[in-house]
Amino acid sequence: MSTGRKRLNKIKINSPAIILVEPQLGENIGFSARAMLNFDINNLRIVNPREGWPNKKAISTSAGAIDSKKSEINIYNTLEDATEDISYLLATTARKRDLNKPVISPEEASENLLHAQMKGASTGIMFGGEKSGLKNSDLVKADEIINIKSDSEFSSINLAMSVMIISYQWYVQKMNFINKNKLIETTIKQDNYASKKELNFFVSRLISLLSCGDFFTPVEKKESMINNIEAIFTRSNLTSQELRTLHGIISSLIKN
Repeated sequence: MSTGRKRLNKIKINSPAIILVEPQLGENIGFSARAMLNFDINNLRIVNPREGWPNKKAISTSAGAIDSKKSEINIYNTLEDATEDISYLLATTARKRDLNKPVISPEEASENLLHAQMKGASTGIMFGGEKSGLKNSDLVKADEIINIKSDSEFSSINLAMSVMIISYQWYVQKMNFINKNKLIETTIKQDNYASKKELNFFVSRLISLLSCGDFFTPVEKKESMINNIEAIFTRSNLTSQELRTLHGIISSLIKN
C-alpha cells in the first residue's frame, strides 16, 4: 500500500576542501589530516609547506590518514592555484583585521557551507600558518571570515585544533541536515557561482586597467587599495554570468 511519499533521492553532500596555507610543522599537517577523516572530510590542500613534501612527521602523526585511500592530498605553490576551482571560500583568523568582511561563527560557517554545497558550489576553508596566520592578501580572497571564540587572555589556538573544531562543526551540521531530511525529497539548485579562478582573472584585469589610469595614488597605499577592491567582489557571491557582465562593462568603457 502506498504511503504517499515520493521515492527519495540519495542526499550527497561533498565535503569542503581544507586549505593549509604555508604550514610550518609537519606534525600539524598530520594531525589536521587525522581530524579531517574523523569527520568525513578528505580533501586536503597544502600551500607551500615550509618543511616540504612528503613529510615524515606529517605521516607519522596522521595515524594513517595521509596514506588512506580516502584522503585526497595535493600540494600547491600558491593560494590562487589551490583555490581556483572553489566558488565559496572561508578563512579562519583569530586577529582583528582592517577588512570589510563578514565575520561568522563556526556554527554559521557550517550552515553557509551546506547551503552553498546544496546549490552545487565547490567550497573550501583556509587556515594560516602557525606563526602569524593568514595575510590580509589571503583573507581578501575569502567570502567570509570564521572566528573561533576563545578566552581573551589565551586566544591562541593550534592549527590542527582549529581544523578539528571547524571539521567537527561541519560534520555535526551535515548529519543534522541529513537526519532531518530523510523523508524529504531534496533537489539541488545549481546557481553557478563564479570560481575563484574566474574572479581572480576579473580582479587582475580591473587592477591592471586601474594601474594604467594612475588610479593607485599615493603609491604607498596601493596594496591596501587593491585589497579593498578585491574584498568588494569576493563578498558579493557573484555568478559566472554576472562576472561576464562586468567584463562586458569594462570592455565597453575601454572602447569609449
